[in-house]
Amino acid sequence: MLLECKDLIKIYPSPVEGLNFPALRGLHLSIKKGELISIIGPSGAGKTTLLRLLSAYDQPSSGEIWYQGRLINQFNESEIDQYRNDVGIMYQSPRDNLIWELSALDNILFPMRYWGKFIPNHKQRARELLDRLGLKGKESRKPAHLSGGEQQRVAIAVALANEPTLLLADEPTGELDSVTTAKIIDYFKELNRELGITICVVTHDRRFSSMTDRTYKIQDGRLTSFQFPKEGVTTATDREEEAIIDTDGTIRLPDEVLKQLQGVSSAKVVIKGEKIEIIPSRRDKRIQNDDEGSEQE
Repeated sequence: MLLECKDLIKIYPSPVEGLNFPALRGLHLSIKKGELISIIGPSGAGKTTLLRLLSAYDQPSSGEIWYQGRLINQFNESEIDQYRNDVGIMYQSPRDNLIWELSALDNILFPMRYWGKFIPNHKQRARELLDRLGLKGKESRKPAHLSGGEQQRVAIAVALANEPTLLLADEPTGELDSVTTAKIIDYFKELNRELGITICVVTHDRRFSSMTDRTYKIQDGRLTSFQFPKEGVTTATDREEEAIIDTDGTIRLPDEVLKQLQGVSSAKVVIKGEKIEIIPSRRDKRIQNDDEGSEQE
């Protein structure tokens, strides 16, 4: 396993004295080497908090993060620097990824020169990255003279500058149109397939769900379900989704299922040997009539 999170909890202090805000609530996640996964959820679900923990720019309140069998929580400063050199990070805003005063080429060379691994022929590698991402001939352009999609492609190249094992991307298509978004997704797939880079994308963009090896849904600081794409199918709706069972036995059904279970107050669990069957129970008629009477009043 390349990266594994166990029972992650992150609590932030609230402006109101005596209150705290739990951003992550016992989250578990495993990422295998060479995978391309996405974590999808609405604003405030805990996506960015998770990414900050995975990139070692913040520490969990409790829980563990393991990288190639080593516990990140116990890394010293030198080990954290080495870990960050092995992890490429891409943020949503180009201004967080790029230095506006530098050209596209120099933006890629910057991390190589100042805190990267020793990479022979680093200028040639920087040019090859730009070429691979469809930016040949734009090496000397500064970010202000590039389109939004081109800026994000340069940001991908910057994140890949030091040959990372793992690429973490935070809302990489959040400010892009649908056509450019599709191209960025294709670039991620190509990098994953041809270079073998493990990629984890956190986003609210559901278009990623049909493009990645595995898609997790995050809600209220917990992973609630995951999906695998069906073979030969590229539509986001034609997928199988599996609900995640927490260590305490809690299960949160996918939103699409909850919509179909309106009026259901409980479920019967039937155990038949190794088979477990969950049968929704409809609210009893007396309660339903009481609700209808209340509405008439």
